[in-house]
Amino acid sequence: MKIPKNCIITGATDGIGKQTAIELAKLGYNIGLVGRSKEKTEIVLDQIASKSGNHSLKYFIADLSNIKTLDTLANNIRNEYESIDILINNAGAYFSQYIETKENIEKTFALNHLNYFQLTKLLMDIVKFDKPGRIINVASAAHSRAKLDIDDLQMKKGYKGWTAYSNSKLMNILFTYELHKRYQDTGITFNCLHPGFVDTSFGDNNIGLGRNILSLGKKIIAINVEEGARTNIYLASSNEVKNISGKYFYKSIPIKSSKVSYLPKYQEVLWSYSEKVISSLS
Repeated sequence: MKIPKNCIITGATDGIGKQTAIELAKLGYNIGLVGRSKEKTEIVLDQIASKSGNHSLKYFIADLSNIKTLDTLANNIRNEYESIDILINNAGAYFSQYIETKENIEKTFALNHLNYFQLTKLLMDIVKFDKPGRIINVASAAHSRAKLDIDDLQMKKGYKGWTAYSNSKLMNILFTYELHKRYQDTGITFNCLHPGFVDTSFGDNNIGLGRNILSLGKKIIAINVEEGARTNIYLASSNEVKNISGKYFYKSIPIKSSKVSYLPKYQEVLWSYSEKVISSLS
């Protein structure tokens, strides 16, 4: 009998995260949802069960921008799953204004990058080694518009919302490539992707021009969540990619990311700085 695979998805209560959970649940995967609101996550859990017929669903509540709480989240996941076959780091947001978390970390950097970095490291040892698992980081084509200053990764000197978001998506790719370099001997695969410009609630947490531009774009050119989730589902479930690692995908095809994303110096500086920020919290 085939043993169902365990899949953890962050940001799974909306958009492509939710759709990914639905489709993987239909395939028989055991799904662990990570959401911020208990009430909303419970509602989404019921919706996934209803649409998929799969009741092997669990949920975990965490504010992923609060980095110190990730230890508790990781422990809660460990208490429910002895191993993880797939970790999909999907949670993220755009913040038009500079905001610091309670830990004094710029919020885009904290949620969109540092959360990926720390949760991955905390769960790495329970990603199956006998049948190596997959770690998938949701990035974006927005990374090509990044203006990353490796001496000011949190943009404290002159914050611009879209630049910060683009920078964070470049960080997702830099992180993926560095993961592959450091851990390729484990057999775990590390890949990232651009899901496309998807019609979701992304950006609705903002006010003003940034939100208005996003809303207009969604009406004109955005794809639906079913299409936006396809590459996530492909990377999580397809045998075609079981031995492929360290790649950036779009429409389920590996493509080239921006030139700067391949620079070892940027990959290494980001990793070192991320470790330094996390160490400062303890």
